[in-house]
Amino acid sequence: MALTRGNCFICGATVSKTAIKNHILKNHNDGDERCILIKAEGAYDKNYWLYFSVSLDATLSAADAFLRRIWCECCGHLSAFRRGVDELGKSRKLSLLYIGDILQYEYDFGSTTEILVTVVDNLSRPAQKEKVRLLARNVPALEKCVKCGAPATQIHAWEGGMFCDKCASNAKNNEAFLPIVNSPRCGECGYTGEYDKWTFDPSGPFPQPAAAPAKGRRKKLVSPDE
Repeated sequence: MALTRGNCFICGATVSKTAIKNHILKNHNDGDERCILIKAEGAYDKNYWLYFSVSLDATLSAADAFLRRIWCECCGHLSAFRRGVDELGKSRKLSLLYIGDILQYEYDFGSTTEILVTVVDNLSRPAQKEKVRLLARNVPALEKCVKCGAPATQIHAWEGGMFCDKCASNAKNNEAFLPIVNSPRCGECGYTGEYDKWTFDPSGPFPQPAAAPAKGRRKKLVSPDE
């Protein structure tokens, strides 16, 4: 797997995938609201990845709604979280999970998109109304047209080749093209990324990084009542 880089949506830094967890825990781990740090990545292409925080009182349905909007939603398909062979109900509170838990998330049981969801650590953040906050995301890959080498913008949903707009318009079965999007569901079903509102703006503005927290994090996720 190629080394990928990502954008921090809090301070605007560009950080490698291998360093982004420590960047978040060191620089953006302070506030009145205790929450959970989650990593999501494509099960088969881990160059697609996200880090996001979820409030302790949230359930898996909040994570489901977020993953649908940023990566998956096209036709209202069913979805599920699994831990091993067991399916977890979406009413399960995230505070009942443990650091290191890895869940399998599936969207659409026909043209299935599979995502690995890892519980990374406890985290603190400024209080906010939304249950989920995007913290970091991979920088979109720069794909090239298979015909002319120009920047690719579309993918053939049947054959998988990537094309620029000009070559796509001249290709056979050009009605089968979908836009290239920053998601592991790229090219599947009718996915166009229309609900993805999280476009990185390098011009900011970004809030100042928070101070690093005190040492001694707990290994089990804290509950809202503690």
